[in-house]
Amino acid sequence: MPVKKEESCMSGFEEKLAKNLSQGQDYRDAYSEAFSNEYLAAQIQVLRKQRGWTQAQLGEKIGSNQGRVSVYEDEEYGKWSLETLRKMAAVFGLWVKVSFESHGTLVHEATHFQPQKLLRNGFEEDAEIRRWLELDEPASREEKTLRMIARWARAKQPDRSELAGWLQGFGLPDFDVRESTPVQQLPESIPECEDGIWSVLARESAGLMTADENEIAPLVRTLSVFRESLFGLAKALGPRAEIRDGLQVVYDRAWRRFELEGWSGLGVEGEEGLLDAMIHNQLDGRWKEIWDGYLTGATHLFLPGKTRTGLQGLLGMPETPGYWREMARGIRDLERTFMKTRRDQLDITLDVMSELTKAVGVVFDSWGDAKSAQQLLRGSIDLIGAGSWGMYAQAAWAYGVRKRGWLQAVRVAEEMERGTFANAIASGLKFYKEWLLAWSAKINQELTRLQQEEIEGLEEDSQEASLVVMGKAVA
Repeated sequence: MPVKKEESCMSGFEEKLAKNLSQGQDYRDAYSEAFSNEYLAAQIQVLRKQRGWTQAQLGEKIGSNQGRVSVYEDEEYGKWSLETLRKMAAVFGLWVKVSFESHGTLVHEATHFQPQKLLRNGFEEDAEIRRWLELDEPASREEKTLRMIARWARAKQPDRSELAGWLQGFGLPDFDVRESTPVQQLPESIPECEDGIWSVLARESAGLMTADENEIAPLVRTLSVFRESLFGLAKALGPRAEIRDGLQVVYDRAWRRFELEGWSGLGVEGEEGLLDAMIHNQLDGRWKEIWDGYLTGATHLFLPGKTRTGLQGLLGMPETPGYWREMARGIRDLERTFMKTRRDQLDITLDVMSELTKAVGVVFDSWGDAKSAQQLLRGSIDLIGAGSWGMYAQAAWAYGVRKRGWLQAVRVAEEMERGTFANAIASGLKFYKEWLLAWSAKINQELTRLQQEEIEGLEEDSQEASLVVMGKAVA
């Protein structure tokens, strides 16, 4: 029989039910029939009471009587006709949905079966219908903003000048520059499920990006600030083909202008916004050369950003067969860049390791799970085998793996690679320990308790100790 209401939160019930259903088709058929009967009978009763009707009143509305309604509300009945259900749906102000479902949904619904979840509002009280028909006055700023954008998006040709105004804070409901920005208020007001609105917003945003300056100038007060907001919206919209293509047009225009006039024409805010939007709107590897340029040359000719911008750009690209190795190569190139920019030999070790540790942190903030760590480590070991992986980069990488659980990274590796991984991590940690000790002495400050514990932990993870521990993981 279906689960009783008080049992719906029992620990392990879902697993138990799944095992019971695996006993055979006869059991599954009997259980699913009993549950669907109970579900339907209970909902008829819940909907009737929600509307304040007696059984006799519901019977009269559907052309029947109290006795028949009493039968319909009995979970043992199980013989409702579709015609009867449709009559009930009509008087309830609802519609009937009949569908075939997997047994996984049966397990979930049986476990979380609660009468209050069977309540449904009729057409006149349906909140979604009222929102779309604009019958209720929106209460919150988000509701007002959503209604405004939805009305704009439904137009045959949405007015881009309105969007341009919103991006500058003009016309946004209850907008307060002290509380938020236009780029925050617009996306935060649109639910993820409203894909139609998102699509129109993306298309029209791309149109504003690629429009001629003479067309845009009358609509904005400060062009560079407007572009910053526009690119911020492009970032919030996420990877979409129309946004990506629009950003490409903007970048190409800025590049040509820089070659001819020595400046991009975007302004500082516009350049920063474009860079951020490009990083967060990648669908392919078309901008890979730009990110590589940051890694190898430390700067871009007109886009702002420090060296790690290149690494962040690579992080956002779609995965390819050589993707993980490319990330490892990016760390290696960062090391080379840091080495070139440090002339004082005494400071090289300290500065390079500090910067590399931050850069590796960027990678592991995106991929912190053991499987990703293993994939990334595989890419770095390919470079070690090729003799192009420096000791600083390997140490920073090993420290990053350790902080995210290097033991698990070794465990999930393929059997032939486990020993190699263990050695690479151990040797990198040994060098990192030596650097940390040197760094502490260099700055000539008293170690705090946490710093001392960190050094002691790294000493335990030195080459010999690490190999013992990781050897156990391999076994």
